Amino acid sequence: MIFTLVGADGAGKSSVSRTVTERLSALGLPVERVDRWDIVDNPAYPAARFMRPDVPDARQCVAEMPVGPRFLFLMWSIGMALEGRTPGPAQPGGHPASDPVTLLDGYWMKHAACEIVYVLDRTWVEAVVAGLPSAGSVAYLRVDPELTWERKAGRDVLPYECGMDPSCSRESFVAHQRSVVALLDTWADRFGWLTLDASAPLEEVAAQVSSLVLDTTGGGPARFSGAPGTAAR
Repeated sequence: MIFTLVGADGAGKSSVSRTVTERLSALGLPVERVDRWDIVDNPAYPAARFMRPDVPDARQCVAEMPVGPRFLFLMWSIGMALEGRTPGPAQPGGHPASDPVTLLDGYWMKHAACEIVYVLDRTWVEAVVAGLPSAGSVAYLRVDPELTWERKAGRDVLPYECGMDPSCSRESFVAHQRSVVALLDTWADRFGWLTLDASAPLEEVAAQVSSLVLDTTGGGPARFSGAPGTAAR
């Protein structure tokens, strides 16, 4: 099954997905964490060999693309990363041990929201992403942009995250991310994503996501329902 972590920039998707992968692997659940940049310099993806093995530079090049081609490239990259990882039909009583959980760090949601904020037509964007494999379950790590700025400031803030403001100011970051979060909120309501309070400590959020994955796969008891800081959206 495909399990997806969604959130705006700085919500903690990468940290949570890594921690959850470690937790579930320790419990014996086969988990494959997938990121779009897995395709770079990876012999498992020979069709992506044209990409240079320099992910920071690749990310910068992508940010410099015109908005339409950039969106299509990002969707291509995640589609490539998923090649061969889409499981077969669910089995009664949950997924067999041989059918690993694909834990997606981000998937299409954040970038689709960003590119719509960057004036792409929403109907067209949603039509494009409809062609990607469906996520079996989605956890939306929701956090206020004011807090994500505190998490990221002075470290890895990029113009792409700030409405293309080259100065990467706090004001531009917060304004852009508020627009992204507002769109993710509407999709959370529309698609029934489970919304988590991502301002909670990493270990608490990771524990909630781990329980959700176990419950969804039939690998554990329903420990997630009613957990602090959660709300069905």
